[in-house]
Amino acid sequence: MQEELFLRRIREEFPDVTWTSHRYLTHGWDHAVLILDEALVFRAPKTEAYRHALANEARLLRYLQPTVDVGIPDYVYESADGSFAGYPLLAGRELDVATFGRLSDTERERLAEQLATFLAAVHETPKSVARECGVSEQDPQKDHDDLVRDVETLVLPRLAPHEVRVVVAFLAELAADLPSTPPTCFVHGDLSGAHILWDAENRQVNVIDFSDGSIGDPALDFDGLMGYGRDFAGRVLERYRGRKDEGLLRRAHLYFRRGSLETMADALQGYPCTFEEGYAEFRARFDL
Repeated sequence: MQEELFLRRIREEFPDVTWTSHRYLTHGWDHAVLILDEALVFRAPKTEAYRHALANEARLLRYLQPTVDVGIPDYVYESADGSFAGYPLLAGRELDVATFGRLSDTERERLAEQLATFLAAVHETPKSVARECGVSEQDPQKDHDDLVRDVETLVLPRLAPHEVRVVVAFLAELAADLPSTPPTCFVHGDLSGAHILWDAENRQVNVIDFSDGSIGDPALDFDGLMGYGRDFAGRVLERYRGRKDEGLLRRAHLYFRRGSLETMADALQGYPCTFEEGYAEFRARFDL
């Protein structure tokens, strides 16, 4: 939704909402965002698929609100046609790697504890509730086959021979792991620095953007934590009281590395990322 249209629609739908300043953000993959007076966040899906999902996301978050100890969006504004919705801004800044690096040991311990408690609560969401809210169930075999097709067709032709060998060996390792995937649960699906907010003043975690939630392997929610280092992801797992298995952290690391291949493939299919970003991730995550 274009900026001026978005502002007009908010005024029309919610005349009691007033503001003196706003920020319009379009860098997200799935939604355009308006932040009003640094107090309210309104999101408008960029595609029809996410438009249908927005109301379901709001329903799911209302279910999760009393079950989690961290801050999550509370959609108090929903347009009549489902084209946008808004919630009070959650405090904190995106927990990118640089911000994480500046945290004290005490802050990291508190962060690990809060994330572990949050993940356990999210993963305990009954599948029936998730399905009622329109959450899809992942198909690991199909997802892997699609990835292999895209990587072989689009990515490998752009890589050096030694890099191709690394990727081919990794895809084989990933395929061998598919049969061992444990029973699934509801997962956030994109728990990375862009969606983890750290409120330094209150030493509090807030988590946003549940639009990629699905029923899948719980290790998927430890994937993004690998960006802070395998040791930190392990610290979260130690405190995690959800259902876990011995291979969870290993799979999370596999998914973390897989993400770089997905970014390169997505970039070559027109998604809002660049091949160079994915390639840099690939080189770093595969220690090349």
